[in-house]
Amino acid sequence: MHPMKLLGTVCCLALALCRVEANRPAIANPSVIEFGTADAALVQCFDKTIYEFNRSPSAVSFISPKNINYVKVETLKPGLNGGVAAEITSGAIKKPNIVISLTEPAKRLLFRSNIRITMFCEK
Repeated sequence: MHPMKLLGTVCCLALALCRVEANRPAIANPSVIEFGTADAALVQCFDKTIYEFNRSPSAVSFISPKNINYVKVETLKPGLNGGVAAEITSGAIKKPNIVISLTEPAKRLLFRSNIRITMFCEK
């Protein structure tokens, strides 16, 4: 193949790939969701991982002897696998009990990534 044709083909392919990437939909859900305010004075009191291929939606509940002041929900493989949708369905921040509902963002039946839930309580 002539070098100019090869260069033209490579440029066209690169341009096509850039257009495909630009048209890809943005991830609607973040890879990290936080409830409350992080503080160095808090102590980790709960840690759970929901593994990929578990059923979605799922709920996590925790009752603590102390108030739960900060909750962090994170997707352990962000990117193409998207994020996670999380909401407090019962209890509240700065209360001793909480229930968090987790949902796969694309409303799929199975989670596509591991999801870690970490809670921090008062000392």
